[in-house]
Amino acid sequence: MNIQIYPLDKIVFDNISICFGMEKSAVELALGAGEAIGDRYYYFNSEMAIDYRENKVDFVEFLAGIDGKLKPTIYGVSAFDVNAAELVDVLKANNNGEICDDENGYSYSFSNISIGVYREALPDEIEEMIEEAKSDGSPMSDDDIQYEMKRANHWATIGCGNIGYYQR
Repeated sequence: MNIQIYPLDKIVFDNISICFGMEKSAVELALGAGEAIGDRYYYFNSEMAIDYRENKVDFVEFLAGIDGKLKPTIYGVSAFDVNAAELVDVLKANNNGEICDDENGYSYSFSNISIGVYREALPDEIEEMIEEAKSDGSPMSDDDIQYEMKRANHWATIGCGNIGYYQR
């Protein structure tokens, strides 16, 4: 499935557009009802979620990261497949304004384009973890190192909100 994120406007799934501000009933016609958990509706085996505000699309989040089946593209870059730092550079270039990085590299929000990214670990932390395991006499397997580095070097989620979403 080809997924394109157009910040502040819409998400396009092949030939289906889900626009910010779109009525929930129109989304249900296009994608189905989704699985409701609280105020959030999950789609595509919980790889994507939509939050509604006053029954209109307010926020869309892709949740499965590099290992997921959904591979959203933004500004011509695959959000999960590209290195985390490279995606941040692309988003910074398109944001043209303040960037919130209060979580020291775990997440960023780009308020002018209403985009947020999140990851569970940082590369430096994984390198420290590898060294600690070696010094404790129980080195990590190559598979574990590869998994942890992949987790640190790629975003786990990308969210896109309506105008002003990250300024609330």
